[in-house]
Parts: sequence; structure tokens; C-alpha cells
Amino acid sequence: MTMTKKHFAYDFEPDTANQISFDYSPKGDDKIESGVESGTSVLYLNRPGMITLARTLIKMAMGDYQPGFHVHIRKNFNADLPEALTVILSPDDAPPYE
Repeated sequence: MTMTKKHFAYDFEPDTANQISFDYSPKGDDKIESGVESGTSVLYLNRPGMITLARTLIKMAMGDYQPGFHVHIRKNFNADLPEALTVILSPDDAPPYE
């Protein structure tokens, strides 16, 4: 049995403080929707949408953003559509959410 590892590399230029840019798939077919099912928040993403969200989270995690910095992600990453998700950078010592 042969196992092949997949490798993901992401090179990016840091954005300025208080701003972030999205790196969409070349085809522009990134999809993201959200909902609540039985009291649980649910994200629906296609593979390009997952990569776009991952890149956004990587930028937030590795950037010089201060706690409280947040990103409003619109449905299908389209600024003309309703908001699907807000991602907020919280301080390391934030209390657990319940």
C-alpha cells in the first residue's frame, strides 16, 4: 500500500493592519453558505470555497492583526450578497464560549 502526502503551500504578501484581501480560486467558483441546523451553526462550502476560507484564516492567524479584528464573509464571497459568516480574532486569554 502506497501513501502519498498532499502538500499545501500558501505564499502571500501581508495586508495592512485593519485590512485583509481575499485570494479567490482562478475560476471564481468559490461557494460558501451558512445556516443553523438543530441549534448548530453549519457552513456549506465547495472545495474552492474551503481553500479561500483557509487562506483567509491563515492571513488572520499570521498577520499583525489585533484581537477584535474581524472579517465579514459574504455568501459565495460576493460583496453584493448577504453575509454568511463573521470571523473574529479573539485574545488568547478569552473566556470559553458557551
